[in-house]
This record gives sequence, structure tokens and C-alpha cells, in this order.
Amino acid sequence: MSGQFVLPTQERITIEGEAARRLMGSGSGDAALLYIYILSRGGRYDGEDAAAVTHRSVDQLDAALDVLCRLGLVTLSKGEKKAEEKLERPEELPRYTPQDIDRELQNGQEFKFLVGEVQKSLGSQLSSEGLMTLFGIYDYLRLPPEVILTLVNYCVAEQSSRGQGRRPSMRYIEKTAYAWEREGIFSLEAAEDLIKRQTAYKASERELAPILGLTGRALSTTERKYINAWTDMGFDTGAIAEAYDRTVTKTGRLTWRYMDTILRSWHSKGLHTLQEIEKGDAPPKFQKPGRPTRAPAAGATAGELEQMRETLRKIKGEK
Repeated sequence: MSGQFVLPTQERITIEGEAARRLMGSGSGDAALLYIYILSRGGRYDGEDAAAVTHRSVDQLDAALDVLCRLGLVTLSKGEKKAEEKLERPEELPRYTPQDIDRELQNGQEFKFLVGEVQKSLGSQLSSEGLMTLFGIYDYLRLPPEVILTLVNYCVAEQSSRGQGRRPSMRYIEKTAYAWEREGIFSLEAAEDLIKRQTAYKASERELAPILGLTGRALSTTERKYINAWTDMGFDTGAIAEAYDRTVTKTGRLTWRYMDTILRSWHSKGLHTLQEIEKGDAPPKFQKPGRPTRAPAAGATAGELEQMRETLRKIKGEK
């Protein structure tokens, strides 16, 4: 069934587009339900109350909360972070033995197929260490085989763009796998969406760097975060250039926070192109002051008005 639905307006809970994409990409309905619960409680989470409201068990909600944390959609408060520090998982794969790998290759057809496809993508045989890294991504991070293959091909393309013949190391692939796991990329659709967004980010960075005067060096992490956020909001290059012009005119330099404030203001108004901004948020036009026009004195008679017109005609040399 499809169609247009009318939603109640008494209480509104807003989920940002990026959060919605991450939740859908995770494929976890419990995580989405818990996220709505946390939003409705102003960021507070009570396990027993959440279980009663969502009709989920505490174990299900603990698993859902873990997904939300990995997706970066919820963050523990400072006090809770200290209590959880010992439980945080380091970004280091377990140490597997050659026997572990041999056993999986003999008994697990899925991993055996994965190894063959990854070696094709890399154009070389995996070393024993490489096999252990790949198995860790498969067994420890629990990324599905199709996602791992997409990730490897993405890494190959990334390295090739930086130099002819370059191939990614398994360490580089491992770091990318951790990043995808944190983003909640556990489906092929989510992986394709991530790659599409990364491609859009890079295109925006290439277009905007010269406009913003950022040439001759790589962008910093903070600069990329700003540009990526504006890209996610849907701004075109002309709109961002206009925000930059207004920022420099007002402050005399590129002030990222000031420029971000301008763009977020336009975003809240639904203005994302230069044409929309010129219509909906044009800067005030300053008119050159002229000589004020003197209005006729109140109560002037018709004869007095005609006399004034006659005087004006003589001044202009009219007959």
C-alpha cells in the first residue's frame, strides 16, 4: 500500500536526514524505535521505562542502544563515559592463528569465496597476515561479505585516484572497515549510499576550495566537516559562494562559524540555491541619498499650484 498520509500535529519529533539515513542503513528496527523514544524523552534513557513503552526486552534495547552508539546517534554523558571507559572496544582486531584461518577456509564456503574475490580486486594473493585481517573484518566486525567486497573495491578506487598503480594496504582496508562499522554500514544499500555521499563530498571540496581561497594544501578535518554538512543540507555551489561573499564582506575574512550560521539560516527557510536566496533573502539595497522632494504646502489652492507649475516651466525653459 502506498499513498499520502495525514500525520497528527499535536506533538512533533524531528529526525535529521543524516540520522534517518544511518538508521535505515543499519536495518535495525529496534534501534529506530529506541531512537524515537530517546528523542521523546529529551535525550534521557531509562531501561525499564523504555522496555515498557517500546514493548521490547531489556536485552533487545541494550543491543539497540549499542547500534545507536556505533552509528554516532547517541553519546554517553561525561559521567557515564568514565564508567564505560573500561568496556570500550579498542580498534584492534583479535589475534587469530593460522589454524583458525585454515579451519574457516575448509569449513566455511562463504569466507573462502570472499577471499577469492578480494584477491581478484587487489590483484594479488593475500599474505597470512592479510588473511587474518580479512577474517577479523568478517568475524569480529561482522560486516557482511557483500559489504566487505564493496569496501575493498572502494579502497582500491580511492588509492588508484591518488596515483597510478597504487593498491590499498590491508591496514588501510581495516581502518576503513572500522569507520564503516561505526557508521552502521551493514547492508549493500547503505554501502552504496555512503559511497555516493563520499563522492558528492569530494566533488564539493574540489569546487569550493578555490572559491573559498583554500588552494595549495589539503583541507583540514574541520573544514571538511563544514563543507560536508553544507553538502548534506543540499546547497549548490552558488549558494555557498554567496554565503562566503557575505561573510567576507561582514567580517573581512573567512570565518567558518559565521558562514555556517548564514547557511543554516537559509536551510531553515528552505533556501538552497542562489536563485532561491536572491528571491527569499536578498541583502538590503542601499540607495544613494538624493535631494528630498518638497511637498506642496497643506491647503494650497488650485491657483497657487498652477503658479508653481508655471515657475517650474520658466526655470526649465519651457514655453
